[in-house]
Amino acid sequence: MKLTNEMKIGVLVAVVAVLLAFLTWKAGNFKVMVGGYAIKVRFQNIEGVETNAPVRLNGLEVGRVQEIDILYEAVPKVEVTLWIQGDVQVPKGVKAYVKNMGFMGEKYIGLYAENVDGGYLSQGETISGHEPASLEEMMQDGQEIAENMREISKEIRLRLQANSQTIDEILANMRITMNNAASISGNLNERLAANKHLVDDTIVRVNSLSRNFEEMSYDLKMNPWKLLYRPKTKAVPAPAK
Repeated sequence: MKLTNEMKIGVLVAVVAVLLAFLTWKAGNFKVMVGGYAIKVRFQNIEGVETNAPVRLNGLEVGRVQEIDILYEAVPKVEVTLWIQGDVQVPKGVKAYVKNMGFMGEKYIGLYAENVDGGYLSQGETISGHEPASLEEMMQDGQEIAENMREISKEIRLRLQANSQTIDEILANMRITMNNAASISGNLNERLAANKHLVDDTIVRVNSLSRNFEEMSYDLKMNPWKLLYRPKTKAVPAPAK
């Protein structure tokens, strides 16, 4: 069967359409949301999270962002509906955050669970999300810290300049004190070397005295009656006239 030009063009268009559909699906990372359930998270600020963004439980991808709505309350909030795979159970008390895949990467919803003592979330339940750290706020805090450091550095420099003479005197006195200490140490070493035999003899006597004291203490401990014993005194005869 010979293909006409019209049939060839039709086949080419069909192939291109299939390729475009595949590339669109791949680029958007779409997933068919079946066999799961939805839970809701309310944030004050979601920092650019979009529909179809990943949802990760303790680092493992378990679903997608299904829908994003604004709640017009006294303080407006953003309600994010998360589609969770049917084979995944999300514990109650789970904490939800807006996270980045890298410093400037894709935004996603991170769920962090520590225990399952309270059971699991079911279809339609709502939890409160924790606000992400704002890049602008972090930059502002960094600028304030840098400004404070500059002020502290400036104040230290001024104090050093105003008290430079006093600091020089303190350093000079410290050098004199260290020299005196070195001189005293040298003299002490000379005296110890010159009187080494006296030092050794003193140490021996102290050691002997300590040993005698220990022996006496042990003897009194074993024979406490000796503390009350008084030896009889002999009468001294009167001198002859």
